[in-house]
This record gives sequence, structure tokens and C-alpha cells, in this order.
Amino acid sequence: MAAMAVCSTTAAAQDENLGTIDVTSSRVESPSITSSKPVTVIDRKTIEASHAQNIVDVLKGQANIVVRDTSGVGAKSQVDLGGFGETGSSNNVVLVDGRRVNSPDLSGTDWTQIPVDQIERIEIVHGGGSVLYGEGAVGGVINIITRIPEAGGSISLGGGSFGELSARTRIGSDSEKTRLEMNLSGLSTKGYRDNSFFDRFDAGARAEADLTPEINVHISGNHHKDRAGLPGQLSLAQMTMNRRQASSPNDFSKTTDSFVDGGISLTASRHLDVNLDGGYRQRNTHADFVSFGSVTDIIIRTRSIRPKMVYSTGNALNLKLIAGADIDDSHGDMRSFSSTVISRKRHGYYGLLELSDDKQRFNISGGARSEDVQTTFKATGDHLSDRIGTWQLGASVGLTDHLRLRANASRSLRFPLLDEYFSLFFGTVDTTILPQTGRHYSTSLHYDLDHAWLELSLSRANLNQEIFFNPLTFSNDNYPDKTRHDVLMLSGAWNAGDLLQLSGNYTYARALFRGGVFAGKTIPAVPVDRLGMGWKADWNHHFSTKLNLTYVGSSFQISDQSNTGAKLASYLLLDVVGNYHWQGIDMFARIDNLTNRKYSNYAAYNFFYPAAGIAVHGGASYRF
Repeated sequence: MAAMAVCSTTAAAQDENLGTIDVTSSRVESPSITSSKPVTVIDRKTIEASHAQNIVDVLKGQANIVVRDTSGVGAKSQVDLGGFGETGSSNNVVLVDGRRVNSPDLSGTDWTQIPVDQIERIEIVHGGGSVLYGEGAVGGVINIITRIPEAGGSISLGGGSFGELSARTRIGSDSEKTRLEMNLSGLSTKGYRDNSFFDRFDAGARAEADLTPEINVHISGNHHKDRAGLPGQLSLAQMTMNRRQASSPNDFSKTTDSFVDGGISLTASRHLDVNLDGGYRQRNTHADFVSFGSVTDIIIRTRSIRPKMVYSTGNALNLKLIAGADIDDSHGDMRSFSSTVISRKRHGYYGLLELSDDKQRFNISGGARSEDVQTTFKATGDHLSDRIGTWQLGASVGLTDHLRLRANASRSLRFPLLDEYFSLFFGTVDTTILPQTGRHYSTSLHYDLDHAWLELSLSRANLNQEIFFNPLTFSNDNYPDKTRHDVLMLSGAWNAGDLLQLSGNYTYARALFRGGVFAGKTIPAVPVDRLGMGWKADWNHHFSTKLNLTYVGSSFQISDQSNTGAKLASYLLLDVVGNYHWQGIDMFARIDNLTNRKYSNYAAYNFFYPAAGIAVHGGASYRF
């Protein structure tokens, strides 16, 4: 049958009823209780209280998520949603205000280019979501919603361990019908290890205007630059001698990533809303592997358009139709030992029908999508074309005033990435690699009280032709037999008062090869057990503290499909942050890895990328 990945609808330790929180799990804002899939919501208050430098720090310890970092400073992190191991970052979709930010190559999502102080909330939709979000939404979707421009401004300065310095500022205006905001931010750190420096600069702006009560136009843009050291992997002997040394002391990478995005929203009638969004993005990446004698340059330019229509009858028995398209056209160059001009066109057309009552006692949905991807490699003359359909059925039913049942079944889809097809080393294109598909089944029970909630979720995903790096052929292949990803997740929160605001989650994940040469073996880099706990205390109107505990169980190292090598050890982390607020001034101090745990969260072939030890951060901000 199919996989059962357990996830939960979490409001990040908030005590409010989740039915009052609007989320966009169906690409339109609606109460989270109507979602047929578990949704984790990390709100603005929680993000601000964390004083995180990047989104990866916010996601650590969240249910059903594993973060792997090869830099030690969060610069080159992979986020695995749903338990997919090495290919985790290729099996989820990341959106910013509905704009897809996944790169079409193996570089994945650049989490550092999204300034944390601009985020209103983060929604994590667990489970297959290919109908609404397209190919790649296998483990789920991470949807980042930025803030609406606000009048006023702020200035923030910070610093910390490893020579870290940071600064950011924003200024905005709001004249009721027109809103504008501009922001600048930067960060520089030497890093935990030798040659693990990271320097980042971002400049962005956003504007929107209500032309009439029915018409809104908006535009946003950002320019991002970074430069990062690539310290390389270490053997156990090197780790014992000095875990902060670099095996590649001169390797580095640099990235320039700019986008402009905008659109128009029209309320055509009481029943019909129409949106037309689109944008342009250019991403340039350069990696200089001095230790290997190679240089890699990848330039990708992407134009996109995202029309969407929402029709609702608005009756006591409400019928809602969501229909739209995702059209991307990417062109660029890939250069290393070999080079090619590339073109990738993605056209996806979807529709979803929802039936619900005005009391939100039930919501039943069903939808389908057709997606076509055409990829051309000029150097070899290869042109690859695939069209695949996906579907989804779901329900959310209130069994009592406090107990809710969710159920969902769907088909997922992932097309191979550009450098899964094309070998930058040999200059060849593997035309035999096929799209990956899967069947997903999930169910969950959510129990909600005034100041507490608890959710138990189960899901299963059975995948066909799962794309993986084959250590036997040293290439990207389809696994010839089925694979299975099962997840059980228990999450909850309890607000017992200002001094006792508790949250927690436990995830049990099993990812297995069901047949073939690795039949019965565990998919590498998928920890079976994960635990996250938080305790927040508001000591008075000015001072608050937050303590976070994260446990990640052991897992087989990357590419150890035969399960014969040593496991990557489990680790337990304790982070604490204190915040003092007075009028428009905020001051904070944060200690990461309080116990100075020596650990790694990324390893392959008995070579490791050491994670950072204890680190202290502090700073202050002023709002005006």
C-alpha cells in the first residue's frame, strides 16, 4: 500500500485555537482546521523571540524536519521534510509569498537569502502536495509569508562567537491605500571551522497599493550576495586531532541571486477572486574547488507566471473552486570540467474543488494537476520531455467541538534536476533517468482545548522510481523497486500561564527499500527518532526566556544503502535565549549548543562535517 508520514498541525507553542489561524495550505487563506493535511505554523512572535540569524535556525527541532549543515554556520544547509535522507532538499517545495525558490539544480534552496526579520509566518504543510504546488512537493511544502509593509522602521546590531557581526535596518510607510517598505541586512562570520567564513548582504523592497476596493497591485524584489568558505570533510582521525581544521583550506563559493516579483489581485464579485502574479529571477553561483583543481559556474535565469482563480458560492453549504497554472521558463549555463547551455520549461495546470459548511464542521476536497517539463541540453543535443498527472482527495471532519479527524490520499511527482541528468564531470546526459512518482496516505487526530492542543498523525508514502545517488554506479539513478517512507508524529502545546508555556513533538520515521538489491535496508541519513521540546517564560512585561531541546537519533551515513558501515551518532542539543524589551528597544542574548556537544549532522563514507560547538550571540534593536 502506501506510506504514512506522521505530521501535526502546530502553532509553535501558541495557546490559541488553530481554527482562528489562517493558512494557505490550499493556496488560498482559510482556517487551518479545514486542511486535510497536518500544518505546522510558526508565527511572527515565535520567530522574533528566537532571534535566529536564518530560517534554518527556526526550523531546527520542528516536527518531521531534519537539518543537515556542511558549513557549521548554516550557510549550506539541507532541510529534509518527511525523511528522504540525502535527497531531502529535492523532495520538498519552498515558497516565499507563493513564489517558488527551489533551484532547478542540486544546489537546492538558499536559506540565507530570506531575511528572518521580514517573515510574518512559516507554514509547513506535511505530505505530498503535487496537485497544488507541482513537482517536487513529495515530503511537503514550506511556505514563507513575508510581512505587509508597515509604517516606521527599525535598526538592529548584533554579534557573537566566531567573529560574527550582523546589522539590519528597515523603513516603511503606510498611507492606508499605499504601503512601501525597504530593508538592508548583512552578516559576517569567520565560522566555527577554518575556512568556514560566511559573508552575506541583502537589499530588498516591497510596495503595494489598493487602486480600488476591488483591485490591489503589488511588487517586491531583493538582491542577495554571499561568499562562503568550503572547509571540506574530515576523517575520524582528523576529527580527533582537530575537529575545527579544514581539509580544503582554499575552497570557496560565491552567489548572486536577484529577483523581482509582482502581480495584481482582483475581487471581481462577491464570489470570484482572480490573481495574476509573475516574476523574474537570476541566480549566479561560482564554486572554486582548489583542492580538486576545478571551478564550477552555474547561471540560471527564470521567468515565471502564476495565474489563479478562486470561485466560492458563499452559501451555508459552500462550494469553492481553486484553479490556476504555474509556468516557469528557465535558461542558463552550466560550466565545470564540461559545459552546456540549458533550457527547462515547466507548465503545470491544476484545479481543486472543496465542499464545506459555514460552521467549519467538515471540509471535503479533491483535485488534479497536469504537469509538463521539457529540458534541453545544447552541448549534447538532448531534449527530454515528460507529462505526468497527479491527484488528491482529502477530508477534515469535526467529530466533536474539540476533536477533529483529517485524512488525505494523493499522488506525488518529482522530475530529475538539471545536474541529475547532466554530468558536469563527463559532459554526458543520462536520458534513462525517469520521473519519480508516489502514492501518499495520511490521517491525523487533533484535540483542541482553550489553552492546549494535541495531535497524532500517521502517513505513508510508497514511491516508484525514487531518484537517488547510486554508490554502485556512482551516478544518479532511479531505484528499480519500490521504496516506503512511514512517519508517526505526536505534537502538542500547553499554555499553563506566563511562566509555563510548553511545546513538544516526537517523530518516528522509517524509510525502507522494499525490493531490489537493497531490499529491507534502511534509506541512509533518515534518523528513526527525533524529539523537540520548548519552554517559554514571560517573567514580566519586559523580560522573557526560551529554552529549546532538540534530539536527533542515529542514522546510516549518506550512500550507505547496504547498511554495513558505522552509523552517524545521535545528538542532543540545548539552546537558550533571553530577551529584554523596553519601549522601542529590544536586547537579547542567545546560547546555542549550551552543553558544547561535539557532533556532526552530515557524514558520508566515514568522512564528517563537524557542527559548531557552543556559540554565544547577542544584540539590540530599536523600533521607531
